[in-house]
Amino acid sequence: MAIVSTFCKKGGVGKTTIIGYFAHYLASKGKKVLVLSVDDQNSIFKVFGADDKIFDVNDNYLEFLMAGHVDMGDILIEVRENLFLIKTLNTDKLSMKLTLERNQEKVLKKVIREYETFFDYILIDFPPSSSRLTEVLLDMSDNIMIVVGLDSLGLGGFFNTIQYFVDNEINLELIKYVIPNGYSKNKRAPKVSLEKLQEQSEQFTPGAIVLEPINDRSIIKNLQADGNSVYDNDLELTPYDRNALEVLKQELTELFDKIEV
Repeated sequence: MAIVSTFCKKGGVGKTTIIGYFAHYLASKGKKVLVLSVDDQNSIFKVFGADDKIFDVNDNYLEFLMAGHVDMGDILIEVRENLFLIKTLNTDKLSMKLTLERNQEKVLKKVIREYETFFDYILIDFPPSSSRLTEVLLDMSDNIMIVVGLDSLGLGGFFNTIQYFVDNEINLELIKYVIPNGYSKNKRAPKVSLEKLQEQSEQFTPGAIVLEPINDRSIIKNLQADGNSVYDNDLELTPYDRNALEVLKQELTELFDKIEV
């Protein structure tokens, strides 16, 4: 059992997409996987074409479980075989409760620990903003993966992430992997950014492994537009998209095979 988080103090770097595909990869191997979204937009649902599940029921959010109004199974939303999601309603309000009501932190930790007994993996999808909720859950994580966009803003996000950990006394040794995203061998900027990221990671997170960069591929947007995952089978695609999907799937599988959680 492991709690795995993807995080970065920069939006739009692909955290949600990567953790969604990683979750589906684990589920496709027969593991029982739970993804907790602590992003009010609950974007992880869009990765699996389950947008309609975000607002279809008014009381199946994490906050209702913590308040004792529903049971653990009531807020689980199955989106693929062996793969379940939990959504949040208002993380700012929840973070305020964690700050002002000390017992709420114990309640949150108890909820997570109880889910640990039912799932092989709990994955947590964070927004780029920071809060008390973020701090508590990052501190509970066994493995944190930092996703970094390969441009100047992405590198700035990586540095801000490290500073955030230091300022809030979150153990940097929890960062096990750095995942560069948006690589293109035909463009100079991503190549230069990757070199700088490797240097910065060696300096700030020497215990972390910088994985092979994920290539910038349009097929990802095409899949998400139709609510499909790269690990879905029997998709109706054009020959071009089918080939692009197989290449992406192979790249991601080779990447995920290297992650030990």
